Amino acid sequence: MPAPAQNLDSRTHHVVAPETFNVTPETPKGIFNPYFQILLSALLVTASEVCLKKGASATYQLAGQVDWTGLSALGSGWVWIAILCYISSFAGWLHVLRFVPLNIAFNLSSIVHVFVPLSCWLFLGEDITEKRWFGISLVLLGICVIAKPLVKIEEKL
Repeated sequence: MPAPAQNLDSRTHHVVAPETFNVTPETPKGIFNPYFQILLSALLVTASEVCLKKGASATYQLAGQVDWTGLSALGSGWVWIAILCYISSFAGWLHVLRFVPLNIAFNLSSIVHVFVPLSCWLFLGEDITEKRWFGISLVLLGICVIAKPLVKIEEKL
């Protein structure tokens, strides 16, 4: 009888080297798909940034003096919503890292550099300069370069 530390192939009852096992978990589907989670995480980070801006702006007058720590912003509900968004994004990010190599996941998460300026423009009325639009287009181009091989890999699965 083999020692408990050994691994047996159930078909041949031979000892199998551990490196021959497939240790990569099966990629979840639907809302738990890691690529969907990258997008969701980026949207949550974007929402948190917009909420932080709204919260900090709303409490600026409440500080009454120079508040160099910014802690007076904790009096705003917007800031607490932002904190919840960050925590949710962090949980999703941990899920992503179980399935996607970090160098790919991190580069795909740069979509935040597109979402934040667009959200500031739409929800806060901030301007986007021509240089910023150019930068946004470069980020999108980079994401497409990274994502194209991933799409081909997913099609083969």
